[in-house]
Amino acid sequence: MLQQILRDMYVDPEILAELDEDYKQKLFCKMREEQVRRWTVWTDKLGDQPSSKSKNKKKVDFLKGTDGEPWVWVMGEHPNDRSIEDILRDESLEKARKLAEKEVEAELSQYLTPKIEDFQITPTPKFVIEDDADIYCSVDEIREKINSKKSNNLLTNYSINNYKDKNRYNIMNADVFQDVGKNATQKVSQKVALWEKRLTEERTCQILKNMQKKRQEIAAQAAEDEKMHEQAWREQERKAKEAEQQKREIARRAREEHRLSANLEIDTTYSTVNQGVPPGRQAVLEWFRSKDKSRSGVCDKNGNFSPWFHGLITRGDAEKLLLDQKYGSFLVRLSEKIWGYAISYRAKEKCKHYLINAGPKYSFTGTNQMEHNTLSDLVTYHKTHPLSLSGGETLNLSCPRLSDTAIKELE
Repeated sequence: MLQQILRDMYVDPEILAELDEDYKQKLFCKMREEQVRRWTVWTDKLGDQPSSKSKNKKKVDFLKGTDGEPWVWVMGEHPNDRSIEDILRDESLEKARKLAEKEVEAELSQYLTPKIEDFQITPTPKFVIEDDADIYCSVDEIREKINSKKSNNLLTNYSINNYKDKNRYNIMNADVFQDVGKNATQKVSQKVALWEKRLTEERTCQILKNMQKKRQEIAAQAAEDEKMHEQAWREQERKAKEAEQQKREIARRAREEHRLSANLEIDTTYSTVNQGVPPGRQAVLEWFRSKDKSRSGVCDKNGNFSPWFHGLITRGDAEKLLLDQKYGSFLVRLSEKIWGYAISYRAKEKCKHYLINAGPKYSFTGTNQMEHNTLSDLVTYHKTHPLSLSGGETLNLSCPRLSDTAIKELE
């Protein structure tokens, strides 16, 4: 079969489903080896033939180690390799530094960009001498105005000369301040660079702390979500197990009821049933009230029935009552099969029923059975002695009555 699989390179799914995991792995390796062998044969045949594409064909060479095999580097195995934590930390630091540089650059541009109003030039004042001569003035008035005009011209010339001297002084001062400003500009630039560097480092640390804090918050949230998912999964698993247990319990009870209903035959361990069969339910009730109630011992001195006596109930009702009880539970009921009683016993494998003849003495049906004066004596005896030599069952617990309806019929 293996040769056929390797020849066809195909495995029937039904056959594959029947194989175990180890054989599947071996079969996979064999098929892979066959594929490699076929590929090698095909490439060897193709290499003997000239190909037009061989000139432009790309070739990949692998670096080989001392053993002749391709050299492989696994990250983290070498002592000098950096750990993934260091790599992630450096990446975060680099990202924080770039963000800090952008913020510092934007802040510096905001403070160092000159404003237009800082460069507004005050216009130079014009020295204009206005002539107020009036052609309608007298000769004396004209002379006064001429004299006053001359004096004004002298004042104007003095002002102009004084302005020129002042401008010359300002120009000289500007030359001096220009030489001093070069050194000051360099010092200011150095201070600005240092300030920028310090601000960048502070912003980098701050951004890195924020990134680490955010990463921790994300990790904590992920851990919380995982915890919640795990709790939900466990709760779902618990409910699934409970549902599965309930299904199994229902199936067990159904099988038990079916088995009990299928085993309706009377236990014949203690011989056969008497030939005298009661004609009906009412006849059994009349027989018990009139003949056997007083002598059976099922009632105490106050006329109360014993807790293990359930009156005239069917075998099916007795089995339903005993189904939820512990092993060893029992009840005594009137029988419609014979003139007597029946003990219904909860065994491990099924409910067993033992018929009791109510003749001069009380005993199990069959021959060579121990006789008892009352039914109560029989029950008391078998609380310490087994009902049968093979089974070894003893009457341990009395099954409680769910209803006193059957008991009231006997009053």
